[in-house]
Amino acid sequence: MRLNQKKILHKLLVFIVFLTPFTEEFQPQLEITGNEAAVTSRSSAVSEANFTDFGITYNKTASVNENQIERTFVLTNTGNADLVISEIRLDDDRNFFEITTNAEGTLAPNESANLTINYTSHSFGLAFAEVIIESNDSNGPFRFFVRALNIECNSLRCFGTLADDANACNGKGTCLADDVCSCVSLYTGTQCQTAIRWSDGTLVAKAGFDFTPRIFIGPELNDPNQVYRIKIRIDSLTIFPGSKGISIGLGTLPSDMAHDIGANVNEYGFLSTTGEKFSNNALTAFGAAYAVGDTILIEYDAPNNKLSYAVQKAGTPAFVSQGSGPAFTITTPENGESLYLLLSVTCFGSCEFQYVT
Repeated sequence: MRLNQKKILHKLLVFIVFLTPFTEEFQPQLEITGNEAAVTSRSSAVSEANFTDFGITYNKTASVNENQIERTFVLTNTGNADLVISEIRLDDDRNFFEITTNAEGTLAPNESANLTINYTSHSFGLAFAEVIIESNDSNGPFRFFVRALNIECNSLRCFGTLADDANACNGKGTCLADDVCSCVSLYTGTQCQTAIRWSDGTLVAKAGFDFTPRIFIGPELNDPNQVYRIKIRIDSLTIFPGSKGISIGLGTLPSDMAHDIGANVNEYGFLSTTGEKFSNNALTAFGAAYAVGDTILIEYDAPNNKLSYAVQKAGTPAFVSQGSGPAFTITTPENGESLYLLLSVTCFGSCEFQYVT
């Protein structure tokens, strides 16, 4: 019996058309905007342009609670499958912020919902909170920060100095509220007392042809009330084959100036070649490798003894947090020793590291 070729071809085409819809991958995707501007997940940056910076309120001492600010964010499912938002919560130890319109539930593709957050100025100074949105988006929880500032309208003083005095905030910042300094670039500390420099006073550290690790010492981070955020850009890097590359982190002043940061006790490093974290001479899987042109953000939350890292890859606009949370919980050094920012490198040519704003 001869097969009818036209009938066979027709059946084959019907089968292909029927199969095609089932080979498409269906995924939900969460995107967030504020003031019609994008909000980036896992970024520590805040901006009034996208509502993550709520701005400033001004109150007299007797009316600290008078002002409130409300901001609405739009959550949109830009994927091609239902987005299930299972939980929205705030990590806000001081309870400055409150969710007043929740967006938990299911969003169909291209559907949006509003998330409204209220800030209440119940005390003076800076207020921070992290917004955490759990969903079935394969990228994991969407996390971003919000900030607000409440300024006392009486005569301001920062650590005993009037706000308009040239010596307020050590002459390296602006007194925004009582004992609240906003520091100029490359200075930090609650009173802007710490210059972000290498130990020789420069912004740039250089090395070349060191066959064992050389350690560079950064600023002393001894203010127990400060959250330090320091950025180091890798301008050039030729590492010795088989070395750990760079290790960036914190530690007490080392007596041995030729080891990778993390090889000793009271040292906490992040390795460039593997993205592993390194402490007490033990390696642990953590983040992604980094290289020339990348900028590393080191965030040391001294009040909570937490050390975190983020990486801005060369040519990209945003920092990406490394790991699923802080890299380390820092053990307070014995005998009153201070922690310093440290960097070690085994260089096989030209290596250069610069503090940036």
